[in-house]
Formats: sequence, structure tokens, C-alpha cells
Amino acid sequence: MDFSNIYQRMKFEEYEISEEEREQLTDYLKSAGSISRPQSHAGLLVFCYSSEPTPGNIELVRKFLAKHVEDYTRSAAVTGLYRIWKLGKTSDIDDLLGLLERWSVESQHDTSLAAIGCAFLVMHRLQDHRLSLGLRRLLETLHEEVKRDNDLAVGLFIHACWSAYDNWAVNNGQRRMHFDAIKEALPIYSDRQKYLLEPIN
Repeated sequence: MDFSNIYQRMKFEEYEISEEEREQLTDYLKSAGSISRPQSHAGLLVFCYSSEPTPGNIELVRKFLAKHVEDYTRSAAVTGLYRIWKLGKTSDIDDLLGLLERWSVESQHDTSLAAIGCAFLVMHRLQDHRLSLGLRRLLETLHEEVKRDNDLAVGLFIHACWSAYDNWAVNNGQRRMHFDAIKEALPIYSDRQKYLLEPIN
């Protein structure tokens, strides 16, 4: 199956996969080799968009969060669980915080990008102060690393600042904008409390 083609058709043509396709996709995701194949990224997105978050389905997608899974594929599992299925139990918050803490692992770069975006999304949706604190710490850590010319941190810092602004804009009816430069990210960082939750006294 061409999962990328199916995903594009679902996005732009309102295509619905057949039961036969769903069965083939489920069997593929259950196979041992799926954790290391790049095409599993699109496969996971198709699966999450076309399936309900039943306990069995959640368990299947969660296996792709493991550290030995190919990074691009793991990022799709993050997107599927927290952006598409909108999970938000205590264990889900724990998983997201754990993913944020592993930002410095170069082999998990795509996962970190997805986790940052999902963490801001879930933080606003659930008004979760644990995520707010975790994201504040991440922003401050990344800022320090940027000052040390850590190349890995630069892209994550810009993405984190953009995610902070974008989610705030969506939740407050403000104009959305895209940026990908440090000079545009720094003002967001300087005013970072605006884009997080108010601390609990």
C-alpha cells in the first residue's frame, strides 16, 4: 500500500479508506519491520485519522514511541496520539514530558519537534500546569544552548518559540504567523510567560 498517497487523498480529497485497506494497514503496523521503515510515518497518520482511539489501537501506536523506533516514524506516533486522538491522561502527560527531556538526543530530532508542538497544544487544551512548567524549562534550556552555539538547539528553539506563539494565537483569536529565524524567535522567548500558563502560587 502507498500510505503517503492515501494520506494525501485523505487530506485533500476527503478519501475514506476501505475496511480491506484498514486491515492491511493494521497488519502492517503490527509487523516487526514496521518500526524501522520510513513509510510507517504516513501509515501511522492514516491509521490515526481513520481509526478510533480504542485501547487496542492506542497500544498499537504507543509501541512506536520506543527509543529504538526510527525517528521520523516515532514523530508520527506522537502526532497521532496527542494531536489527532487528543489523548491527555496523566500517563500521556508523563510521556510528553519525557519526550521533551530527550531533546538533546540527535537521533530523536523529528520526535522532539513533534513533541514540542503537541505539548503546547495539550497544555492549552487541558490547562495543564505540568506541561507549562516543562515547556518553560525547555525554552530556557534551549536558549542557554543557543548562546553556546549548539546547532541542534537552534532549530528546536525557533520551533518551540513558534509553537508557543502559534498555539497562543489560535487560543486567543490572534493572527497566526510563521517564522524560522532566531531574530524572530527571541522576542517570543523574552515574553515567554505570556505564552505559558500562569504559575500556581
